[in-house]
Amino acid sequence: MALAINPDVMRWAVERSGISEEQVCRRFKKYPEWLDMSSKPTLKQLMDFTHMVHINLFDVYAPAVPDYGFQIADFRTQDGGEVVSPSPELYDTIELTRRRQNWMSEYFTTEGREPVSFVGSWRGTALTPDNATKLAKHLHHFLGLDERWAFRLRTQQDAVRELKNSVESRGISVAINGVVGDNSHRRLDVSEFRGFVLSDAVAPAIFINGQDAKGAQLFTIIHELAHLAFAETGVVDPANPDGDSYGFGASMERFCDRVAAEFLVSSNLIGQEWREAVAATTDDYERVSRIARNHKVTFMVVARQVFDNGLLSKDRFFELYRRHRAIMDAQNQKTKKKSDGGNPYDTKRYRLGTVFSEAVWTALNSDFITLGDAYDLAGLTSKSFDEYYRRLFQ
Repeated sequence: MALAINPDVMRWAVERSGISEEQVCRRFKKYPEWLDMSSKPTLKQLMDFTHMVHINLFDVYAPAVPDYGFQIADFRTQDGGEVVSPSPELYDTIELTRRRQNWMSEYFTTEGREPVSFVGSWRGTALTPDNATKLAKHLHHFLGLDERWAFRLRTQQDAVRELKNSVESRGISVAINGVVGDNSHRRLDVSEFRGFVLSDAVAPAIFINGQDAKGAQLFTIIHELAHLAFAETGVVDPANPDGDSYGFGASMERFCDRVAAEFLVSSNLIGQEWREAVAATTDDYERVSRIARNHKVTFMVVARQVFDNGLLSKDRFFELYRRHRAIMDAQNQKTKKKSDGGNPYDTKRYRLGTVFSEAVWTALNSDFITLGDAYDLAGLTSKSFDEYYRRLFQ
């Protein structure tokens, strides 16, 4: 007996994909007839359709709409409203990261690797401002980065690289990618999510949305580390353009934001830096900008730290916020984010993360996995695989 397609699933898949019905009809002229079941698609057409809307082929035969919701916690709190279902891009990115993490966890456990002691080390700790400051200090010690670590670096990109390398040297995988896998046609939406974290004793993993600004990426890496301190797994915060939720989220999100802000712009330094900025200029906006350039962070992270430390009034803080948003909106009207470009192998290293890349290589060379499995895990062809690892270890 032949299986019948489910029109409800097809409608749901199109809506979920964000593709308009007009676009679908241009590609598949008989799509309306598929929905009223007056015509049947060929297998080839069904395969093309499911590829277009990013669902599995068998889903169109399901008796009910499948569950493509999160399989992990969702900490996002945009506008205090209910969280919507994940886009196909976010869903597929989480699934790909989970697959790689599960493999790493199995491999590391088989090899007898010790757990990452940081994961869960703050579980049960009260979510107070004092403890946020303590955790930020602990992270400075854990990562081997002092409070002025970013001062010696030239750009925010340099700071992201430095922080990423420090985190990965502690056994925590950090992948930064702005698309699904290597598919440049499936960009990740920075307004949907900033990053997510997958807790695991031996293979903790952080994913950062590469479409976000570099300063915001710094903030998110530390924010995700704060979640790992509590052994939490989940999708974190929709992306605020300025890299901070300003304390308006759930209690854990406020706590993690506080840790990130304190790590990146320590309260120990802000008073002295503010006095130096006051001596250099009479413009509060330029004062904040000056400190942000030193720390390689976003404007609002510094503005919030200055406000929280009693150096700005609430009214002045929001005046600076409105001024900054107006400047940013004007800049965004003039420029569009360009592709990363550059060396594709450097890009791939960011997308995979060093911890994962080295794990695949050592597993292959110890006969834990086959060459074909290594290609599949890394998403590389035989030729690009050899070149990638030649460059990685040169």
